[in-house]
Amino acid sequence: MFTFNTYKSIAKALITKKSPYYVQFYINGKCNLKCRQCNIVETNSRVAEMSLDEIEVAAKNLKKIGGAIVLLTGGEPFMRKDLPQIVEIFTKNSLNVRLQTAGTHYATETMLRDCYDAGARDINVSVDSLDFATSDYINAVPGSGKNAIETIEMISKIFRKDSAILSFGTVLSQFNYREIPAILDFAKSIGWFVSLVPVHIANQENPMGFRSYDDFFKFRKNQHTYLDDLGKELIALKRSGAPLFDSEKFLESGISFLKGNAPTWRKDSVCDSPNLYFAIRPNGDFSTCCDYSLKQPPSLKDPHFADLYNSGEIQNRSDVNKIVKSCGGCHYGSYPEVTISVRDPKAFIERTLMVTKFGGNKLKNAKTQSNFVQEIENIKAKYPNVYPTQQWMAQDNYERVVKWSTVEGRKDLVKEDQEIRKNQNRIRGQGEDFIFVKE
Repeated sequence: MFTFNTYKSIAKALITKKSPYYVQFYINGKCNLKCRQCNIVETNSRVAEMSLDEIEVAAKNLKKIGGAIVLLTGGEPFMRKDLPQIVEIFTKNSLNVRLQTAGTHYATETMLRDCYDAGARDINVSVDSLDFATSDYINAVPGSGKNAIETIEMISKIFRKDSAILSFGTVLSQFNYREIPAILDFAKSIGWFVSLVPVHIANQENPMGFRSYDDFFKFRKNQHTYLDDLGKELIALKRSGAPLFDSEKFLESGISFLKGNAPTWRKDSVCDSPNLYFAIRPNGDFSTCCDYSLKQPPSLKDPHFADLYNSGEIQNRSDVNKIVKSCGGCHYGSYPEVTISVRDPKAFIERTLMVTKFGGNKLKNAKTQSNFVQEIENIKAKYPNVYPTQQWMAQDNYERVVKWSTVEGRKDLVKEDQEIRKNQNRIRGQGEDFIFVKE
């Protein structure tokens, strides 16, 4: 799965806690979905994209500073027609590529195969519900839920090497919290992992780059006991072989986060950005993560970026330190898991075994010639207390899902959503950039 360069970077991270082996690269600010719990496209839609030549410079910089794994995300990264060439740039520089997609119709069979041929072996597809009406409401696009499952079926036929890592990215929220065991069951039946991310909701008084302001996704106090039970159930399922990619510490911290508490993965409030991870905006700007931006950021397309990073100049900037030390903490998945893996030997061993052994074995037995949509119906039939979702979903949430499933109701919700986004300055391609931190 990993290159020698990646193993070397991870080993250095374990010893020194200073090796940026995981980098998120937002390669564009475009997406054909308007997911209600996401704000990253609104954040980056006014930012220009790097050319292939500029990305080549960025890749060389990452290699020089000890980078190893690059997540190519967006927006919807498959909206860039040159995505296979971008993958090839990083793999030729001995960097492992992880792809992230909503599984929209832009992720065609040709694009997926070209990315695979260019060296991509790790891909994550957004799956927030096995109920397509719920998925479509969350994504704010009719048919998007089914489209994602059909894309997953294509990926399963193309990404077949034992070393490939295939996973669902599932945002845990009010709309799907009782579905998680069923989603895990479906993932297991087709040889995929599930990576859970607790929903992140900000408020307008304290805006953050990735987070929307949709309170319908937040958990209510009367659900906290169930959240505690869910956390215990997930750990038990993981220990019994469920394909849950997250570490136990991450799961425990995630439940606490969903209840409105600070994440517990940040022992002594440690955030390891930018020593172990950081983000790159579409134009090449360095950022500590997706939630913040710098007023005068260094750029990865600057040939001298590696010199600045290796000298410690970037890590010692006052605005960078301000973010790292004052941020209340996130729970996006990748960053917490890197910190947990590097600082907790048990979690590191757990993740290593999962990637190197169980990942391959799962794929060997995975279904490739199957109807995945029908497979979902078979799975749902095993969970009569979950489906239909009306049995447990908060009434106001369920009413919105039902309303979205009708043409007239959808028009009303779209109009309402557009007005809300306008008031929140979340119109794509307009307004000022998101939160800046000055030196």
